[in-house]
Amino acid sequence: MRISITIPKSLDPLGRVIAITRRAKVNVTSMHVVADTHVYKIDMEVVGPSDEVNWLVAKLDKLPEVLHIEIILNH
Repeated sequence: MRISITIPKSLDPLGRVIAITRRAKVNVTSMHVVADTHVYKIDMEVVGPSDEVNWLVAKLDKLPEVLHIEIILNH
């Protein structure tokens, strides 16, 4: 599954996203961070049980810095 996240352009929120991702019981196969004018756009590919992916998304969504989060299913 792919998770797409948008956060403000600051390293503190980026560090929090990475710290929470490390706690999830999923394998991160790729992570891309793109700096836009005022935001970071993070795309990460994760492999693991769907309940663990949902746990990760729920935890990330609770961060006040997360402006947008979306799960994109791979077919």
